[in-house]
Amino acid sequence: MALVGVLGIVMSSCASMYVTVTDKAARIQPGMTKDEVTEIMGRTPDYRRFANGRDEWEYRTLLNNRDYDVVVLDFHNGRVAQMDSFREVRHYHPDGEKK
Repeated sequence: MALVGVLGIVMSSCASMYVTVTDKAARIQPGMTKDEVTEIMGRTPDYRRFANGRDEWEYRTLLNNRDYDVVVLDFHNGRVAQMDSFREVRHYHPDGEKK
């Protein structure tokens, strides 16, 4: 019985150590600066796009060797103007090739 309790504690603490970009992004608010976002996310973005005074940052977390949690932040004048988060599910054809 004690072994079951120990395994439960170990498994729950391992699960809490795995934090995705969407978990972190929950703390981001409109108007935050790029420095504030970088501090919350713990790193610079995986991808960056910019045009016409707007800057877009994209963060990704690989979930299960196939799917990603994705957060896209849109900055205007150096501050968060918009955010989108979603799960990117990669579908595979039964013969192993991507659709």
